[in-house]
Amino acid sequence: MTGPVRFGTLADGRAVQALRLAWPGGIEAQILDYGAVVRSLRFGGIETVLGFETVEAYVADRAYQGCVVGRFANRIDRGRFEVDGRAFQVEANEGPNTLHGGPVGFGRRLWALERWDDRSATLSYRSPEGEEGFPGTVDARIKFRLAGATALEITWLAQASALTPVNLTHHLYFNLSGDPSTSVLDHELQIAADAITPVRPDLIPTGDLMAVEGTPFDLRRAAPIGEAVAQTHPQLAIAGGLDHNWVLNGPARLACPRTGLAMTLTTDQPGLQVYSGQGLTAPFAAHGGIALEPQGFPDAVNQPSFPDVLLRPGQTYRRHAVYRFAGGAV
Repeated sequence: MTGPVRFGTLADGRAVQALRLAWPGGIEAQILDYGAVVRSLRFGGIETVLGFETVEAYVADRAYQGCVVGRFANRIDRGRFEVDGRAFQVEANEGPNTLHGGPVGFGRRLWALERWDDRSATLSYRSPEGEEGFPGTVDARIKFRLAGATALEITWLAQASALTPVNLTHHLYFNLSGDPSTSVLDHELQIAADAITPVRPDLIPTGDLMAVEGTPFDLRRAAPIGEAVAQTHPQLAIAGGLDHNWVLNGPARLACPRTGLAMTLTTDQPGLQVYSGQGLTAPFAAHGGIALEPQGFPDAVNQPSFPDVLLRPGQTYRRHAVYRFAGGAV
């Protein structure tokens, strides 16, 4: 078994470690304890996710490359919500709104490496009461496991000392060509979903559901990403492409025609945020990766019709996703 190795050092002197998971003849992953980042995910000799070479690049990054996002993934309207009749104001970091837990969310924290072997690892982080303005202390854990030779499973767990919103995911950018300098617009995407949650101009959900039938968001049959984003639709104009939550009723599948590699994502999360990477900057190209983020619905803490995202004391938040690969050179 290979133990963690030093990846770099934070400005305050704390070491950042990297851990390699590998299935003989199959999938390989590299996990960082900074941000619980999935820095590398290789299958059939192909690197499938975007990543950086240094700690400094991850610290400077604003695109959430490969990291966990929380305490609340996606957006909260004006950073405000009420819990048990008490109003809370959390830190804003996207205009007046809060994105991915605030300026110093879970993806910018150093996690503790609890246990590991060649095929699994568990990281933990205690988020104290009041961190970024959220109520209650949250003890979070992330379990990474190679589920056979072809799949990575991520399980997100949390317990809270007080009623608080929790919504955890990983912000992996996929490019199944193995070349992050190229676009994913030729990749085909399929999502088992009949609706999305449409957004206002500031990307906060309206609270409605929009049927995908007859729109560019109808990906119930596989279609090239470029074909979808090239269409004309008010929702595409708002986001400059795809940056929306699909209401899942089954898996999603991404495939690259250049390599023949495909990835199927299954999850028990109710939604999937799809971001087509239009805002990516150097060292990556615009549309150089597509983020697929299994999640609770955005702003669900303020949207009574959305699935509940409140974690109560004594409960355990538990969600998981499996990223399974096929094809390519294997």
